[in-house]
Amino acid sequence: MKTVKVLFFFSLSSLIACSGARITALEESTAKDIRDIRSFQAETTASLNQFRQELREIQGSIELLQHSSQGKAQQLEQSLRRLGSRVPPPQGVPEKYLSSDEERISRITGPSAEEFKLGLGSLRAGDFESAKNLFTKFATENPGTAFTDNALFWIGICNIKTGRYDQAVVSFSDVYQTYPAEDMVAPALFHLSTAFEKLGSRQDAIDTLKKLVDDHPKSRLVADARSGIRRLKRRK
Repeated sequence: MKTVKVLFFFSLSSLIACSGARITALEESTAKDIRDIRSFQAETTASLNQFRQELREIQGSIELLQHSSQGKAQQLEQSLRRLGSRVPPPQGVPEKYLSSDEERISRITGPSAEEFKLGLGSLRAGDFESAKNLFTKFATENPGTAFTDNALFWIGICNIKTGRYDQAVVSFSDVYQTYPAEDMVAPALFHLSTAFEKLGSRQDAIDTLKKLVDDHPKSRLVADARSGIRRLKRRK
């Protein structure tokens, strides 16, 4: 009986010893796995942090390039405008007023200002149909501004250049009738006389030039108006 007990306890001890060894091995294995996982997490975290840093640097480079591109695009646009303003306009388009409007509108921003600029560019390029459409749209959408009388004046010039003399009469008349205190009245009267002359209305042309001389004696166009009156009177 004692032998059996001894064997039992020996077997139990062996079993416990084996189980303990296995548990120890399992714990060591688990600990190693945990260390490996933590190491992997640390490496992954470091990699993610590096990736985020690189991404921020890339985004910063993109923003810098975009800003640089916008600046260069604006410089190019300004250069093209300066270059365009050096191209003489077609004959019959008063360059003095054209250059003055280009300089004035260049200081203004917004959709309407851009529309007016495009009209001036088309006018200088000799695209009178496009210019007329742009100025007509501007005048319709922006009544009473400092540039509305200018737009009507340029519509009149476009009508003269395209042979629509009756429409030119209407456009130039709108300038001095609707905006009598604006600076384009004298030029509008001067070119209105041209439209009347093209229509064969010699006396109307003379009367228009006389109105310019009488109402705007300080205008630079007075000398040309008086010369035009003399020339028209000589024609029978």
